[in-house]
Amino acid sequence: MQCDVLVVGAGPAGSALANQLARAGFDVVLTDRKAFPREKPCGEFLSPECTPYLAALDLQEPLAALGPRLVRGMSLHGHGVQALGRFRPVGAHGATAASGFGIRRTRFDQLLLDAAVCAGVRWLPRHDCLALQRDQRGRVVGAELRDAAGAPQAWRARWVVGADGVHSRVARALGVQRPTPWLDQFALVAHYADVAPRATAEVHLFPGGFFAATTVDASVFSVNLIVPRRTLRDRGSADWDQFVAGHFDRAPAFGQRLAGSRRTTPWRGIGPLAYTTRRQVFAGAALVGDACGYVDPLTGEGIYFALFGARALAEALGAALHDPARAPVALAAYARRRRREVGPRLWAAAALQRALRHPWLVRAFLQRAARWPALADLMVTLTGDAVHPRDLLRPSFWRCFRAATP
Repeated sequence: MQCDVLVVGAGPAGSALANQLARAGFDVVLTDRKAFPREKPCGEFLSPECTPYLAALDLQEPLAALGPRLVRGMSLHGHGVQALGRFRPVGAHGATAASGFGIRRTRFDQLLLDAAVCAGVRWLPRHDCLALQRDQRGRVVGAELRDAAGAPQAWRARWVVGADGVHSRVARALGVQRPTPWLDQFALVAHYADVAPRATAEVHLFPGGFFAATTVDASVFSVNLIVPRRTLRDRGSADWDQFVAGHFDRAPAFGQRLAGSRRTTPWRGIGPLAYTTRRQVFAGAALVGDACGYVDPLTGEGIYFALFGARALAEALGAALHDPARAPVALAAYARRRRREVGPRLWAAAALQRALRHPWLVRAFLQRAARWPALADLMVTLTGDAVHPRDLLRPSFWRCFRAATP
């Protein structure tokens, strides 16, 4: 059981990475502990910046065939105030798409996986990663897997990639994953029917948490409740429907949105939602996507991080596989590229989460954004990936932004 690259985790990062490496002619094995299609608790939103990465994978037309809902912006609610922000191409990102997409993760993940298999990737569903194999020098040379029947499998690989999400077993095995204690949040996720569709995502803020929701097809409304772990511990004897409904008095506009609707899927939870990693590249191994670290934002940036990281790592591993002597340089370049693109976004997401802990600050922002729509547009476009936090330091960006403001 040998391959060039063993990718652990078949979410967007793992499937996109495996696809690109297989297209480049490498022998790639993709494994996941789940069978597909599988349910995935998620905001089910693709930001505008995902579009060029999907186009590079030739997935725009197949994605359109799945019937995703266009998401043209985000409505922000809280403290009796509503502000509407639109995704707007500004600054250096003038060609950025003006809308994102709402789509069920079961469909989106299956689309990426099918494309990887069509590219020649060997697919191993329901295989757990138990441990990493190392040689005498400590280099990762493979992984111990366990198949669906419980039988162990030893895979040898020139490179092993951890793409297994925010609770990455590969990252833990490498000893680099660390939780972010101050951001100990969990998400409850479910689908509702009979909710009037809108062309915007929604965030309903209240002290101690928020609801985030998106229409993902003509009949499905994806609902997320994000709260600290201690709030879940204090729910007492309430069932999950009662627990969620108990927050509607804090977000009355959202309670009205769900009036007369019906829940169609069980409540699923995921968390904690914030981890960091001290390193992302190693001798014989690398991390990509949420396995590198994640801070839960408002607008589901995880898919963009996954697609960006998959492309950057595919280029680095391609160079390393063609010329093993260049592997340290190629993988270091991937780490720098990821740090430059994703690092400031994670910092901005963490700063936003800290700001949400101050109700007076949230209220002041929403009041100003309601009076000045351009401010709401900027916040939504920034958190939707179409503007990089670094752009805010450039006078040329602000000139472009003012020129584009109606």
